[in-house]
Amino acid sequence: MDTYNILIVDDESDFRTLLVEALESMGYLCEGAETAEVALDMARTRHFAIIFTDLNMPGGLSGLDLLQAIQEIDPKTFCILMTGYATTDSAIQALKSGAYDFIQKPFKLAELDASLQRALNHYKALRQNEAYQSGLEERVAERTREVVKLKDDIEKLFEGFVQAAVFAIEARDPSTSGHSNRVATLTVGLAEAVNRTPTGSYGPLHFNENQVKELRYASLLHDFGKVGVREQVLVKARKLEPERLERILQRIYQRDLEAVARRLEEAWKRSEAYEEGCFEIVMAAHRAESQRIADLVLRCNEPKLLTQEVVDSMDELEELSFLHWNGAVTKVLEPTDIAALRIPRGSLSKAERDEINSHVDKTYRFLKQIPWTGTLADVPGIAYAHHERLNGMGYPRALKSEAIPPQSKLMAICDVYDALVAADRPYKVAVTVPRSLEILEDEARAGLLDGEALGIFLEARVFDLTMNQIKAEPERA
Repeated sequence: MDTYNILIVDDESDFRTLLVEALESMGYLCEGAETAEVALDMARTRHFAIIFTDLNMPGGLSGLDLLQAIQEIDPKTFCILMTGYATTDSAIQALKSGAYDFIQKPFKLAELDASLQRALNHYKALRQNEAYQSGLEERVAERTREVVKLKDDIEKLFEGFVQAAVFAIEARDPSTSGHSNRVATLTVGLAEAVNRTPTGSYGPLHFNENQVKELRYASLLHDFGKVGVREQVLVKARKLEPERLERILQRIYQRDLEAVARRLEEAWKRSEAYEEGCFEIVMAAHRAESQRIADLVLRCNEPKLLTQEVVDSMDELEELSFLHWNGAVTKVLEPTDIAALRIPRGSLSKAERDEINSHVDKTYRFLKQIPWTGTLADVPGIAYAHHERLNGMGYPRALKSEAIPPQSKLMAICDVYDALVAADRPYKVAVTVPRSLEILEDEARAGLLDGEALGIFLEARVFDLTMNQIKAEPERA
């Protein structure tokens, strides 16, 4: 049998004692109190499941007063009123005041026990329900903690995946090390600056926390498609690959040897005696011309803008020949070499430039494979448009301003800026920050970049966010 504390409150000592002893004999833990004040003191120190109290007690608090006070001290206690002067009104008043039951004196012990059983059954049901609710709340809380931890673990896992992807990009193209993280820092900084801008076309636009996170991931992964581009194209610093250039210079040197050999052969056929230093003298005469040709090749091989003078001089390169080991007369520069050297600016041919540009499509196809959650669903689309330009001159889809997501417009500014100031790319020299900002303004005026977003970029000095990360060098003439 479960044990519950029961309190009998009655100013009649004999009656009180009788009830206490009777209930104790029935297996209950029971105590008595002669006044409502004493009962309240006892209720403040321990919990009573059931309190039986006389309704009318002289010289102090009544049973109704006790009932109301108990509700404040310990609302879980069930109170049953006992009185010898019961009326319908008093019973109704007692029940309205919170009494569980009402017993009229004199009563038989069986009536008391029946009332007690009803009260205890209700009391136990409530306590069991409370225990269930408490257990349920704890289980829900525990499950919530598990879900939150799982969410945190997934976010950490995904963050690690993103950083691993950035590592893969930079391992593929070490010359752009740090670019993805810097672009993400700048783009998030520009988005936050947009949030602080109340006017203009960007005034109504506000990026919430999830949208900023979405923009950060898109920025970090915007170049991931480069893992699908050939490494020799990604890191191509000159128009000719080193082994191709070495082959051409070796052939030019071989032409000198062939010319010297012919001169010496002709001299011997004329029965001229060999003179000390003759070979060096003849070789030096040819080396001066060969060095001029080699210098022209080296000059054309640089990714700088070709002058018309250099372009006109290149015709003679097509006619150079040497004797192949198999006896055939062969061109020093093959057609592919000539085509590469004739690239007017930069180091990439059109096919190579197209291959580089294809990294945007590859990025989009890669990002579309990831089951992004609803708050990150636009990551692929934002990254897909970061090389689009407002006037439709961008790639890969030649989108115009209205079709380009605003996030992509912000990223475009940050991407171009970082590419300009970066000093670790083998195919270009770093541009100073002031000059880079001027170039950005020129591109905005030309309809390539968003002028209003660039204004926010400049006004908020977003470029300061990566100033200590770039290895910018003084601009060279």
